[in-house]
Amino acid sequence: MFKGLSFRKHKKDFVTFFILMALSIGMLVYTAFSEISFKPKQVGLDFFSFCQRGIVSTGKFFSQTAGSISELRNLKKEYNTLLKEYAEYQQMKQDYEHLEQENSMLKELLGFREEGSMTKIPAVVIGGETNNFFKSFIINQGSSKGIKKDMPVIAYVDGYQSLVGKVVEVGTFSSVVKPITDSSLYVPAVLQKFRYRGLVNGLVMDFVSREASSRINCGDLVVTSGFNGSYPENIYIGKVKSISGKEYETSLRLELEPFVDFFRLEYVFVLAGEDKDEN
Repeated sequence: MFKGLSFRKHKKDFVTFFILMALSIGMLVYTAFSEISFKPKQVGLDFFSFCQRGIVSTGKFFSQTAGSISELRNLKKEYNTLLKEYAEYQQMKQDYEHLEQENSMLKELLGFREEGSMTKIPAVVIGGETNNFFKSFIINQGSSKGIKKDMPVIAYVDGYQSLVGKVVEVGTFSSVVKPITDSSLYVPAVLQKFRYRGLVNGLVMDFVSREASSRINCGDLVVTSGFNGSYPENIYIGKVKSISGKEYETSLRLELEPFVDFFRLEYVFVLAGEDKDEN
């Protein structure tokens, strides 16, 4: 019984405490709001201002996004335009290089030095042996242009006449040329500087006097000697690449590097004989 009375008493005290606490909090809140001038109009204005700032910010975001997309499109157009211009530039560069190459070739054909009075028939290399181009090749001129068997064939290298080979077969509109790289071709030659004679066969000059061993050097020029009249004299054949010869032998053996680059050979001249005096 006493326990029940004690419980009811404590419960009554708790309720009283809660009511007093609520009244205290209420008074504090009332005091705080009474000190702050609550203005509904100002609150509405602040709310409207907040919303307006949000709308402006959102509009600005979308505007900037649209501007960025437009700028990206413009950049893409400019990029594609630059790519097109670059491709055109590359094509122009290739065309220019091709014209430069053709111009260089024409200079060799038209601007060469007039050495001697030989009739020169221009021709273009149009083919060669399937297995070995250096055995023989074909040019686009034949008997219809006055070409005959055994006529010398030259090319112009840096404006100088350089020996290519000789005609070995003649057709009406084409001819076969055997180059000096072939071992079956013999060319009487001479060292340009010291005039030691020899015989070039397959880019090897044999029968050079041993007396020349102390005078000749690698890089010395070798030209045709004109001996026996098979080739005109002073046509460039090549440069001395190496010198060899045993002590008991009476002659030297010179390996030559040709003036003509046969891998790039396109235009040649067939020496058809002496020009006739028109007077």
